Amino acid sequence: MRPLIAGFALCALVAAGPAMGQWDDETLQRAFVQGMRQLESGNTAEAERILRELHQRAPTPRIKLELARALYAEGKLDEAKTYFRQVSENTDTPWRVRDNVERFVTAIEERTGYLKWAVTVVSDSNPKNQARQKEFAIGDFRVTPTESPKQMLGMKYSAQGWKPLSFVTGGYFTASYADFPGREIDRFTLDGGVVQNLVESGRVRAKTGLEFSAFADKRLYQYPYVGMDAVLVQDPAYRVTGEVKVGKVHFPDYSYLNANTSSAALSGTYNFSSSLAASLRTAVEDSHAAEAPYSYRGGDVGPGVNLFFPESAFLVGMNGSVGSRKYAAVDPMFGQMRKDSRSRLELRVGNKDWRWRSNYVSLVASVEEVRSSIEFYSYRKTNVSVLVE
Repeated sequence: MRPLIAGFALCALVAAGPAMGQWDDETLQRAFVQGMRQLESGNTAEAERILRELHQRAPTPRIKLELARALYAEGKLDEAKTYFRQVSENTDTPWRVRDNVERFVTAIEERTGYLKWAVTVVSDSNPKNQARQKEFAIGDFRVTPTESPKQMLGMKYSAQGWKPLSFVTGGYFTASYADFPGREIDRFTLDGGVVQNLVESGRVRAKTGLEFSAFADKRLYQYPYVGMDAVLVQDPAYRVTGEVKVGKVHFPDYSYLNANTSSAALSGTYNFSSSLAASLRTAVEDSHAAEAPYSYRGGDVGPGVNLFFPESAFLVGMNGSVGSRKYAAVDPMFGQMRKDSRSRLELRVGNKDWRWRSNYVSLVASVEEVRSSIEFYSYRKTNVSVLVE
């Protein structure tokens, strides 16, 4: 880890001013070097003692960082995380050091649990996913919608959490709330459950959970499921994972949509260099609804690329997906077989130096389109957002 943290110069020790007490610069330097020697030789208890005393006299970011490393090695994870976070939140900390700190924090959180929040300011051109066509034929009748798609500004709040329950099990949840003017299109989604390691390495896991959604202050659906995920191939340069899930979705107010569902997905990433990574995801899905016209089979494929420019610390990510769904029977309202094609393109721009307090800020823009053989189900939307996470 030494090459990653060398960005903090030892001269930071002399920046503590009056906090040095009676210790002069040379004494501080000697004590710091001794503490680092103890840490690198594996004598972490003695390193912790020396670095704690140094921290009391000169609480600089570099000393906090090395004290946090000693505490991490000693298994004092909560205290180590506190000091790591203090280093990361310091406005003068270089992004390279922040990246290194986040690796430690992530490792700690996998062992102790976490709760993370994100806030997004969203501008959505079609939040109701309405069709562009102004008139539709239902049998011999012509129907004109009462409103057309319109741009709306809203907020999205999201959270995710993880808590180990034992050496082989853990609990998880994700939640999001989309808030637009009025309440007729606000949406809340919660997904939570328990995972169980099936092998000692944790690379194959079983899970069971429940997804719940509410729309316009009314319960929309509930979806209990079971599944399995696995790390199929892993190397420093690439990683391939797979996931399968089966469940039964229930719509309290739309019983004809109740369905048994199953899905499978395969995802891969490849790091060509520290500045370029590519990804690919493919998935298939099957839904057997209570009424055949609402049953479907489908699939999609989604490539992606992530670029990093070290000189400016900019990150650019581009992801896309194309897919289709084919329904099992004639739509009872329109008297036609339905088949949808779906496409989505997303661009994300961030910078490792764009921060609000302790959170990263990024800009996200996306275009989504559904083209259906029944025009009523077709729509197009653009979305521009500012994400703070």
